[in-house]
Amino acid sequence: MLDVAISHLRARGITLSRLQQLHPSIDKAVRGARRRLYTRKFFREGPRARGASRGKTFVIFNHCYDLDLDALCASNSPHTIWALDPFQMFTDVGHYFAPEEQVLSYPYARMATSIARYKAAYITDLAHRLRDQTRLDAFITPTDTAYYLRPLIEELRALGVPTIVQCKEGTIAPSPMMIDHAREIAQCYPPIAEHFFLWNASHQDFWRSVGIPGDNMTVLGQPRSDFFFHPDRWPSKALLGLTEGKKLVVAFTFDSDAYTRVTIPDPERPWLSLRGHMHQALLALARERTDVEVVFKAHPQQAELDEIRAEIVSSPLPNVHFATGAKSASHLMVRADVIVGFQTTAMIEAMLTPSPVIYVGWGPEHERRESKIVPIHRSGGVTIPQSRDELDRVLRTALDGNLAPSTEMRRARRAFTDRYFADADGNVSRRVLDAAAELAPLGKSIALPTRDARAGRRRL
Repeated sequence: MLDVAISHLRARGITLSRLQQLHPSIDKAVRGARRRLYTRKFFREGPRARGASRGKTFVIFNHCYDLDLDALCASNSPHTIWALDPFQMFTDVGHYFAPEEQVLSYPYARMATSIARYKAAYITDLAHRLRDQTRLDAFITPTDTAYYLRPLIEELRALGVPTIVQCKEGTIAPSPMMIDHAREIAQCYPPIAEHFFLWNASHQDFWRSVGIPGDNMTVLGQPRSDFFFHPDRWPSKALLGLTEGKKLVVAFTFDSDAYTRVTIPDPERPWLSLRGHMHQALLALARERTDVEVVFKAHPQQAELDEIRAEIVSSPLPNVHFATGAKSASHLMVRADVIVGFQTTAMIEAMLTPSPVIYVGWGPEHERRESKIVPIHRSGGVTIPQSRDELDRVLRTALDGNLAPSTEMRRARRAFTDRYFADADGNVSRRVLDAAAELAPLGKSIALPTRDARAGRRRL
């Protein structure tokens, strides 16, 4: 009946998206239907990677975690991996939580009514189905601070299934704002996972300040760094939609307040001028050199994404591309002739490549704030122009093959990447999964529910 009604409305020119805008109950029904379709697909299609009988089974929460997930699945481990997409599984979550409850600064402990309603709607049933149909030994997630995820972690714990956080945000700036951020997490979203896998020592120090005991943390490195050590996994330029035979410049664009804010925008927008210089220099290069392709890579959740996109596409050029995909950063870097950027983890990952890496950071504002940002500029692994004119010259020097990293720079890069990725060697993902397998018995110490687990549950 619903399909017939929708077809009838579409014939009259009324789209489904228009119907969703007419009333919240329609939007909730449509989003719920999409969630149920994805749920059936998830269980029907089965695991992303099948392991051996001696291995463990993990369900991984893929919240902008694509590159790490790819690395974990490609690690040739004996473990089975299911990949859960939150953007399809939790489509209607906004109808169970008030807008003010959907921000990190709102204490999770004050959401009891919303959480109870949400669990009753489908989270409790989802937890049982995950246990019964995937037979998971542990739930792995890049975070436990998402308001819509914690109820699932709680329900899995009630079934004896532990949660392991493999935190994907391991580049910690030495800034007072991170102290405030740690305090906010401790107050509003105190950690609830059984164990945390972290990238490096500073990452561990941050979470220790949040309140995680040392015994509940292990430094293992960054899983997605494995990609740079396995050329057989690298896609061709053609698969990336690029032109074989042309030089490639990959530029990591950035917010105007990158690493000067966590959630509240910095009204000073200190890096706006630097971003403008980088964009204009690269667009000028693309106009001048038809033998060069330029890809501007933005994070899919970048706060100023629309503004950045408008800057770049306002004067379209055939050899300029704009990419936002969660999986494209590493894929682009291994094919790049030159990598350009500022304050982003990708600039540290770029040091795992043999390509010239150009850091766009100079001027009084950078000098004023440089002690509070990620010390990429002190790494010794990047080239740092001191003006727009010098950036123009350095870009062309690099493209002409005259800016290859020296032996000293390669040593500096290795030291810096070891500092942030804990001895990246192509095998981090295997270590992460094996460590998770050792921790899976934690679930046996979690109290199981006394009631019938299947009583009164609703269908997803």
